[in-house]
Amino acid sequence: MSGMVREVRPATLALEDILEAISASATALGIETYLVGGFVRDRLLGGPPSKDIDLVTVDVDPMPLLAAVASSFGWHPPERFERFGTAQIRGPGFVVEGVRARAERYDPGSRNPDVRPGTLEDDVMRRDFTVNALCQTLEGRVIDITGQGLADLHAGTLRTPLDPAITFAEDPLRMYRAARFVAQLGFALAPGTVEAMRTHAERTTILSVERISDELRRLLISRHPGAGINVLRNAGLLEYVLPELLPAIGVEQGGFHTFDVFDHTVAAVDAAPSDLITRTAALLHDIGKPPTHVLAAEGKHTFYDHAQVGADMARDILTRWRFSNDEISAVSRLVRLHLRPIQYERETFSDKAVRRLIVDSGELRAALLDLARADTTASAYPTLAELDELEDRMNRLDEGGAVSAMRDPLTGDQLMVMAGRGPGPWVGRVKSAIRDAVVDGTIAPGDSEGARAWLDAHRQLLSGD
Repeated sequence: MSGMVREVRPATLALEDILEAISASATALGIETYLVGGFVRDRLLGGPPSKDIDLVTVDVDPMPLLAAVASSFGWHPPERFERFGTAQIRGPGFVVEGVRARAERYDPGSRNPDVRPGTLEDDVMRRDFTVNALCQTLEGRVIDITGQGLADLHAGTLRTPLDPAITFAEDPLRMYRAARFVAQLGFALAPGTVEAMRTHAERTTILSVERISDELRRLLISRHPGAGINVLRNAGLLEYVLPELLPAIGVEQGGFHTFDVFDHTVAAVDAAPSDLITRTAALLHDIGKPPTHVLAAEGKHTFYDHAQVGADMARDILTRWRFSNDEISAVSRLVRLHLRPIQYERETFSDKAVRRLIVDSGELRAALLDLARADTTASAYPTLAELDELEDRMNRLDEGGAVSAMRDPLTGDQLMVMAGRGPGPWVGRVKSAIRDAVVDGTIAPGDSEGARAWLDAHRQLLSGD
């Protein structure tokens, strides 16, 4: 092994350096090794080279190969993941994962397969889609064992190597992966795929929430999230993962809206920037409309308080999806506030109202405006110019973070000295009143003397309970 160790490379490595090290180590160890999976797919599509490299070794464990590659760069030794039958090494910006070629047999009550060593063909045929089953030798020669992978790649088609009913029954997570790859690659599902997914949709109930949530996250930040959401709908998966959105289908809105609530939601997700928080907020921004929908006598559709109802629903949904507390808080706040920028009018919005929006949106100001633009783009609201004006006005009123980063002009200790009283709930109420006066423009941000003068004129705040 010592003869294989090369000079440790600098921290910045090119993909070619990694592939060269894999090839040299595989040759020295005499291990039959192939590049596989999404790495090969994306490489053949000609996009940016992936930094996640998947390897299959035939007849031997990949650990010695990965150990040799890691040693050549001074990386940590490989880590084995027994649950998935894989091993992995990590370097600056790169992940190399290896698996021994295997065949699998699934228990109908589980997605954990019975695994045994197999041939390269066995390993390829157990994969989810033909475009992910393409292999390359370390010299770059493409191996298309399914006989359809290259054609499907060029046609932009997602097709299972086996009958889709078999592929999805074996591992139902592949159905969520199908939706995610449609969103990620812009590919179309092969004929019969959606029908097989509908037949086996209920089997997804054996999946862990965490695995499904991971696929949803990746779907939402992809290039074509709306297409992926429609796959979930058409395949019958939405009722298992987001049943709250199904009642939005067919709910008319009227006014400036040209879509029903469901299609408007999908269009808003597509129009939103690709960060997870904004896209998730776009997905859930109107989730409160179906339960608040009322058709008035004159034929007008109303959704009173749907923003607050939606914020509460978003919190429950994202808790179920195992989002972090910070993510849940951010998305639910965006859903609760999403109407306010759209309602902006120069003539009716006072500086006080703009400052209040600055305070309420806080660090989510840019995301809130992005959500408002996506919401507007997904309808016929003529408010994009107004949103630009609102953003300029918010920036002007908050120059230097005077409002958004404002601190209480007076501390609790200072308030107690002024009042001649000890601590209690009254301190928080006085601080809140002072903050409101700052938002109103009565007290300048950070002006402690102005706050004292204001309190002198409102002494009842200091003495009241």
